[in-house]
Amino acid sequence: MIKVYTDHEYLNEDNRKRIFPLLFDMVYKPNPKTQEHFCFTRSLEDANVAIFPVDIISFLYRDQKKYLQTWIDEVSKYGIEIWVYAAGDFGADLQGSNIKTFRFGGFDSKMNPNSQIMPAFVNDPYDEIMINDFYALPKKIKPNIGFVGNADGSILKFFKEYFLYLRRNFQAIKVGRIEDYHGFYPSSYKRYRFLDKMSKSIKLDCNFILRKKYRAKEKNAGNRKDSTLEFFTNIQNNLYVFCLRGNGNFSIRFYEALIMGRIPVLVDTDVRLPFTNTINWSEHCLLVSEKNLLDKIVSFHNAKSQVELEAMQFENRKLIKEKLNRIDYFIQFSKQISKVK
Repeated sequence: MIKVYTDHEYLNEDNRKRIFPLLFDMVYKPNPKTQEHFCFTRSLEDANVAIFPVDIISFLYRDQKKYLQTWIDEVSKYGIEIWVYAAGDFGADLQGSNIKTFRFGGFDSKMNPNSQIMPAFVNDPYDEIMINDFYALPKKIKPNIGFVGNADGSILKFFKEYFLYLRRNFQAIKVGRIEDYHGFYPSSYKRYRFLDKMSKSIKLDCNFILRKKYRAKEKNAGNRKDSTLEFFTNIQNNLYVFCLRGNGNFSIRFYEALIMGRIPVLVDTDVRLPFTNTINWSEHCLLVSEKNLLDKIVSFHNAKSQVELEAMQFENRKLIKEKLNRIDYFIQFSKQISKVK
C-alpha cells in the first residue's frame, strides 16, 4: 500500500479538471483497484510519496507567493519522492532529484531525465462507440494505412498556424513563460504534405479522410457523433494508422490506434514515449523519420508474417488495457518508488 501525502485544501470540486490524475481516482471517482494500492496519509513522516494536488502550469501563473516552491522545500526535508503534473500541450519540468514531473509530451533530448510521459488516457471505443467487437486484421500484400483528421496544405493554413504560434509566444512572454518553449511546427500543413506523399505511392494502400478542422471543435452533437464514428471506423479498417504530433510534441491518435488494436506509424519528432525502460516500443509501433517514412512502412510490413501482425494487434490492446490506462499507469510507477515503508 502506497501512502500518499497531498494538500487536501485543493481537493475540491473547483479543481476537478486540474487535479493530478491519480488523485482523481482517489477523490472524485474512487475504484477498488486504486484503493487497493493507494491511501492518503496526513503525515509526511509516514508518506511514501507526496503529490502536488493540481496542475502546476495553471497554478504557477497565479502563484504570487511562491507557494509551490515552499511546499516542495518542506516536503523534500522528509526524503520522499514528489510527483507533480504539468498539463497542457507544452508542459514544463521542475528541477530536483526527488521530483518526477508527469506530462503528456515534450522533446526527449531536452526534457529532464525525471520527466515521466503520461499516455493519453483514452476510453475503449469498442465499449462506447463501435458496433462490433475487436478483431485482428489480416496481412495484405500492400500495407493499408488510415488517417482521419485535420490536414490542410494551403498557404493560408500555413500562415494561420504561424500567426497562432506568434500570438501564443507573445502571450507567454507577456505573462512570463512557464511552459517549455516549442518552435514553430505547422502540424496541419505538415500532415497534409506527408499524407499527400503517401497517397501518391503505389506501394501503399491509403485510406485518408482530410478535414479542415479538428473533430474536437465540432459543436453540433449529431455531427460530432458521426465524425467520431467515422474516425474510429477508419482506424478499425486499417492495419496501420498515421500519427503526427499536434501543437504539443505528442499524438493522442497514437494511443487511440493502440486501444483499437492497430499499429501506429509515428513520425519521430524527438518524442519520448511512456515507460521506455520497460516497454519495447518496437514491438507495438513503427517509429519513422520524415525522410524514411515510405520505405520504413513497406520494409516493416514485408518483414512481418501474418501471425506476427495479428499478435501485435492483440498486444497493443492489451498494453493499453493493462498498463497505459489511468489506474494501472500509476500502479506501475508505485512499484518504482524508492522509499516504501
